Amino acid sequence: MSALKQAVPDRAALAKAIEHKVERMDLAALVELASTLKVRVPATAKVARRRESTVVSSSGREGLVLQGSGVGPVVSAAEGSRLLDAITIDDESSDWAESEFVGAGTLVEQLSISRGTLDNWRKARKIIALRKGLRNFVYPLRQFDRRRPLDGLDLVVERFASAEEAWEWLVAPNRMTEDKPPIEALREGRVPAVASAAAGAFDYA
Repeated sequence: MSALKQAVPDRAALAKAIEHKVERMDLAALVELASTLKVRVPATAKVARRRESTVVSSSGREGLVLQGSGVGPVVSAAEGSRLLDAITIDDESSDWAESEFVGAGTLVEQLSISRGTLDNWRKARKIIALRKGLRNFVYPLRQFDRRRPLDGLDLVVERFASAEEAWEWLVAPNRMTEDKPPIEALREGRVPAVASAAAGAFDYA
């Protein structure tokens, strides 16, 4: 067999092997190969490659690199704390630590009421009952005056989809209650002002 005849199948086998390899390459590698071989790269392939280079592949493939300006200069722990303090804002509006939460058993004992009374208040949405687990609830003590819920509390609860939303609103300073938390305005007997503020709670949402 002449060298020319032998070269034909060798060439076909080599071309097929290269084609198989190329088919398994990702876009970034293909663009790099085309550049090396001086083959014109379509504009759409260049755009797609730029997009790929901005994310990290979830499959961990090589060639996809996260690009950016980096994390910035390294600073000491003390300087880092100072920088964090400079941009940190104390938000007391969501500080629930001022409220004491108790379970049903403790509450009925402290208020000297029956468990049935507490359950009736909760089911009628006259009080705030925050779910703890599947069946249990905890109750903020600030919502009670002596042995009963604060007057007007039910007018607030009915305005919100959940007890959690209602309580967050009640403990946050509100311009409609002179920048006091509405729960404190209720304790002062300012029921109409709190009811009006609750009615308009979502006017600017």
